[in-house]
Amino acid sequence: MLKLIKCEFYKFKRRSLFVLATLVALVFPVVMTALYWNIPTQVNYDNLFSGIVDYGDFLLLLPILIVIATSLFFTETDNDTLKNLTTIPVSKSKIVVAKIGVMAIISVAYTLLGFFASVLCSKILGIAMENMAQKFVLSIGLGIMLLAAALPCMALVVWFNKSDLISIVITLFYTIINYVIHVTDIGMLTPVGVNIGTILPIPVINRWIYQFYDEGNGAAAEFYNTMRPYFVPTHICVCIIALFLFVSIYAIIKIYNRREI
Repeated sequence: MLKLIKCEFYKFKRRSLFVLATLVALVFPVVMTALYWNIPTQVNYDNLFSGIVDYGDFLLLLPILIVIATSLFFTETDNDTLKNLTTIPVSKSKIVVAKIGVMAIISVAYTLLGFFASVLCSKILGIAMENMAQKFVLSIGLGIMLLAAALPCMALVVWFNKSDLISIVITLFYTIINYVIHVTDIGMLTPVGVNIGTILPIPVINRWIYQFYDEGNGAAAEFYNTMRPYFVPTHICVCIIALFLFVSIYAIIKIYNRREI
């Protein structure tokens, strides 16, 4: 399996996609630093970190992962090499798992780069940093969870067999609906259950990570306490996201196995 993952990474040697996708993680740390440049004493590290997570991870990482996955899953089809792989023999299921393994590495690399960028930006702004070990672990967890969040959309893209227009529409719709719902009451002030705030992964992840932020003062503290009853415990969040992950992987394997060679 490790050799298959290594082979998948070799596909990026002649492409700048991997490097560019990872460097996008630096966009919002720079933006947040610019926004806080004149008011560094009015914000804390959690304001900076949560802003990077909200915009850089929830808004940008999903489409980035889907674009990378599209490139990975259709390389063999585009170059007519899938038949060669299956005669080695390498099962299609292992190929799928290897590709998802590459996506996992990219996703975690992206969130960790965002974390380290936030540390650098905090130094520049002179903001005190607290609970850094916790934020480091949260960044790794976010990378894995956001991979799981992207996989349902990837399953649809694989099912439509790379119709570019349909893939773009699906990706945009999925990203926008997740992002919009997670900032509304039905995404933030809703209990775990059969509802849109639980069916979509980003609102679940947001209600999980929010409990690790500083509650702030004034209106921010009031909203934090309003949201507190709806925080998703870690073990429940892991179970929900794991369900997204395994169901999506199973679906992608089934769809990929039916693909004509």
